[in-house]
Amino acid sequence: MAFLIQFTPYCKTAPLILLAALTILLSGNTGVQHSPPAAFYTELKAKDSLLGYINYAFDALDESPALVNKADSIFSNIWRKPASYDEKLGYYHLLINMGYHLLQSRQVRASTSWYEKALLFYEKSKTDSRLAAEMEPEEYIGKPLGNNYTRIGDFSKAIAVQHQVIKSAIEKNRQEMLPGLYANLATTYFYMRDYPEVHNIINLGIGSLQNNPQGIAALLYNLKTEVYLETGRIDSAAYWNRKALSAPPSDNTAWRQAALTNNARILNKQHKYSEALVALQSAWDIAGASSVTDKAGLSNEIAVNLFKLNQPILSKAWFEQTLAFFKTDSLNLYPDYNVTTAMFGLALCYEVQQQTDSSSYWSTQAVLNDYYTQQLIDPWLYSKSNIYLNEQQTNDAIALHHYWFETTHNDDFLWKALWMTELSKGRKLMYEQQRASNWKADATLNNEDLSELRNDYLLLAQAISPREKEIIKERITRQEYQLSLKGNRFSQSLSAPSFANFQNQVNESRSTNHIISYHYTNKGLYIIKANRSGLSSFVDSSTGNLQDITDFTKKYFYSGPQAFGNNPGTYFKTAYAIFRKYLPGETGKDGDYIISPSGRLHELPFEALSTDEKGSAYFGVAHAVSYQFSLIQLTDPVKAQPAAIHVFSFENGHLGFPALPSTKKEANYLQGRFNCTYSSAATTTDSAFYGELAKRNIIHLASHAVAGDSSQQPFIVLQKKLYLGQLQYNIANSPLVVLSACETGKGASQHNEGIISLGRAFISGGVDGALSTRWEVDDAATGELTRLFYEELNAVSLPAKALQRARAAYLEKNTAIAAQNPWFWAALLYQGKNHPVLLQNKGWGVTKYWVVGAVMAAGAFIFFLLRKK
Repeated sequence: MAFLIQFTPYCKTAPLILLAALTILLSGNTGVQHSPPAAFYTELKAKDSLLGYINYAFDALDESPALVNKADSIFSNIWRKPASYDEKLGYYHLLINMGYHLLQSRQVRASTSWYEKALLFYEKSKTDSRLAAEMEPEEYIGKPLGNNYTRIGDFSKAIAVQHQVIKSAIEKNRQEMLPGLYANLATTYFYMRDYPEVHNIINLGIGSLQNNPQGIAALLYNLKTEVYLETGRIDSAAYWNRKALSAPPSDNTAWRQAALTNNARILNKQHKYSEALVALQSAWDIAGASSVTDKAGLSNEIAVNLFKLNQPILSKAWFEQTLAFFKTDSLNLYPDYNVTTAMFGLALCYEVQQQTDSSSYWSTQAVLNDYYTQQLIDPWLYSKSNIYLNEQQTNDAIALHHYWFETTHNDDFLWKALWMTELSKGRKLMYEQQRASNWKADATLNNEDLSELRNDYLLLAQAISPREKEIIKERITRQEYQLSLKGNRFSQSLSAPSFANFQNQVNESRSTNHIISYHYTNKGLYIIKANRSGLSSFVDSSTGNLQDITDFTKKYFYSGPQAFGNNPGTYFKTAYAIFRKYLPGETGKDGDYIISPSGRLHELPFEALSTDEKGSAYFGVAHAVSYQFSLIQLTDPVKAQPAAIHVFSFENGHLGFPALPSTKKEANYLQGRFNCTYSSAATTTDSAFYGELAKRNIIHLASHAVAGDSSQQPFIVLQKKLYLGQLQYNIANSPLVVLSACETGKGASQHNEGIISLGRAFISGGVDGALSTRWEVDDAATGELTRLFYEELNAVSLPAKALQRARAAYLEKNTAIAAQNPWFWAALLYQGKNHPVLLQNKGWGVTKYWVVGAVMAAGAFIFFLLRKK
């Protein structure tokens, strides 16, 4: 991979204060020559010499970089905000110095946090033009921060920072910076595999070389080499590699190290493995001054080369060398993709040595470390970041564990296959849920920040010209980045899910449910079933691209009810064949289901499948079905509190959408049966809707929705159209959202994330579960189903179970073959936690106060009797 330009620390001129003084000041020890540290600090503070303390801390940090582990203590001793020009500039450089030394000590995450703090401080200070000019953010923040984001894999942030730095350098006529800045930006696009854009940017960099010191040319040539290698153009790669190797020597050996590494890759492509190893060894010989990241990447390259030479023992030693560069935590994890690569490499080495248990351990560690690392990435709606960077290795590891289970019948292998499968799903959703939780807890969050972004997503949905959309997207990117900075994500603790807890949750759930986990790859479909009988596996390598699911749903559901009505018998045969294929071995007779889909299986309405060819039973009538984006989200239910309902109904035409007559019946029913408040959807503002979401009420939305228009953003119809992009920024406390509008469960399919629908957007904002619709629904049938749903929910409290019973009641009442058409009743699906939801019945508030009053009266009477005695 490409080597990033290294950042040189800013060296200011200031008197060097004794290192020992700061060390002892931070440790609490008072034994020091000259003034005692506490007295020295007290003297500085008494004189209000803030600049003296800042200089003092800066120089000590340079002398002893280990002080980065005392970063919070160093800054907590700053007794007031910097006010003068010199104080602000000194404080700014102290933030940068902390970021630099943390990066040198391999703490990329912490380094990023301090660079972000420096950027925030610059943003607040740049109104002072003299100060802004002296700060030079292009050099001291933009380059290292953009590179850090690229290392982590947060490409959207990297691009946002790098584009801004290039723009600023051009405006300030800093031509000497441009080749290096273009190289960094090209590196980011290289990791994104956007090779045409890499070529464009490299050409810009090469065009600006005349004003650049030696060394940058070789970096640009190396990038050219790597792009041609990735695209299979070996001759072109060799040409640019020769140019890199013949570039003038430089004090920084990283360029030559990269050129030698690329030379080895070319030789490997030509099956000249021994010659490639010689080139890699030459690169290693000059890697002493390289960053730890570069050395770790190189040791992985050597390990891979040795593996190709059938030397797994030596290969293993080099992968272990990579891990030795990093200080892993108690779970043996470290958020760096070099670590993940080394773990996958160790798994391969142990596999060929037939040490299955060790191979299994390192495979699962690698997938967990990949999951652990991606928590550093902000995956916004239009994010270009890759949170599934090691997907192929993960797929291979899952397939291998299925094979081991089939050959050994050892359940441990199937448990680990299930664990890795679920770790590879729904990562973006789980991040969004954590983000929403952080927003709820953040008292400093300015609602205007969210409102501005919501408005821009509205403008984006309404924009017509491609140029206008691009401008709005760029503005959204900047705003989302600023919001991310305020969230200070890199200062938050990372956490990895526990395999033991995962097993416990699955075991608890399978005691009362059938759990079905799917994993679809280009090699086949892997199914794991868990129930009271244990775990079982099914592998189908002949599934193709699951086109039968697309054909089935398009014909019978997305095109309307006609296909079923034309030939119900054909429907039942087709639905039964799909049932047998994707639910192999299921009898369809007892138990409820938790389904974790994959790929196009997210589109399949399992409820509508027939459990026999004659159509005498539907799967979703016999069983409650709840859908999970990942089984990692299985949790214990918390004690439910009775919730009121707020209903939004669409009784009058609005914005070109016709009235929905049955919504009036829904609203009247809910108000007559439960503690329920009401709003007209057509008069509800966005802010009013967000306000209701923030309450702990059930939200019932009976309005129009469209799954996609020219902007590819689904929307719901209120006073205005409320788009999916806007709903990213909802902060919800509702236990349940019922979306009886059309297509609220439909949307674009996103890799490993499922359908990006309106229903999912509410779950990402903190709602426990959502009832939504897959296709355009019949107004009357859906109204009847939702009324039955609430009746059953009041009786059984579990949403998925209530929906199943509502379907059964609907079909029992509507016995005509036309009414039995699943198009009418199978559109509704339940996604999320199937935890109890309690309803406040009509008069609940009055009853509550009567009970409280009665208890108080009884207490007073008893007190009166006791006092009388």
